[in-house]
Amino acid sequence: MLTVYLDQNKWIDLARAKTGHPLGAPFVETLAALTSAVNEGRARFPLSSAHYYETGKQRDRRKRQELATTMMHLSGTLRLAPPHAIVPWEIRRALVTVFGLPHAIPDMAIFGEGAAHAFARPALGYTAPTEWEGHALPPVARMELQRRVSPKYETLLLAGATPDGVPDDMRLVLNDVKSLTDERFVQGQRNVAEAIANIGRHRLEEVMIASTYADIMDLLVRAGIELGVGMDKLLDNMRPIVEAIPSRWVEMKLRHQRQANPQKAWDSHDLNDVTALAIAVPYCDVVVTERSWTSMLNVAKVPARFSHMVTPSLRDVMDLLGT
Repeated sequence: MLTVYLDQNKWIDLARAKTGHPLGAPFVETLAALTSAVNEGRARFPLSSAHYYETGKQRDRRKRQELATTMMHLSGTLRLAPPHAIVPWEIRRALVTVFGLPHAIPDMAIFGEGAAHAFARPALGYTAPTEWEGHALPPVARMELQRRVSPKYETLLLAGATPDGVPDDMRLVLNDVKSLTDERFVQGQRNVAEAIANIGRHRLEEVMIASTYADIMDLLVRAGIELGVGMDKLLDNMRPIVEAIPSRWVEMKLRHQRQANPQKAWDSHDLNDVTALAIAVPYCDVVVTERSWTSMLNVAKVPARFSHMVTPSLRDVMDLLGT
């Protein structure tokens, strides 16, 4: 089965096709083909926490609902785990690999169900009640309730819907909550750019590895203590350790390509893109994203390392599926 990650713009194209919007006309056949591929078990289209953030930025309630409905139509409740769940696991695996440690790191569920998995927050999941109006619900009834309600519940979360009678402007906009983080990311990349300008662009690769290491140092130290790897070994093996952490290596390569082009300014949208792509590229067979990110990733030969594809075109997905 082909695992395909679509960025927000591609989902918008498909939502327009599903709702009969004139701009969606070129994607009507594509949506039908992708739907058939899902129904036949030939493809799956996971969402990530980035899609919740991006969908929430749409202020029009109807458009959010249409977009969420289209996403659920293809993805169901399949979700990618977030970086804060994946990276600590990747780090432990990297240390075991790099230092040949006699430790077994259990596999992790990269893909799971619903917003609870996308944010690694079990409380976000729907659980059918054990009773109704004072009467215990039989197991069969609870299972059926879970099956029917869970997708509707997930659609409401994805669409950022408010309960009946509550004004739409009272909804929680996840992207607003993380705006401070976005700005810190931008400022951090500007600081890296200044450092590169001061010490010379010939040391760009060194700066990228060092900044990547700095971002995960707390996690590295904790994993090192757990696995018996001292700080001296962590510092002496920065490059092989980073290269053995798939998502951080992809993230580093993306930032490297952007920093290599100082004319391209960082903005607050970049954090969401970089965060999502750093997980999607190593763990999904195909990633369909913007042309700029596609070019940067392919120039750096990032997809080739994983035998995956990064493309700006849904047509390439159609070709892989033989439709």
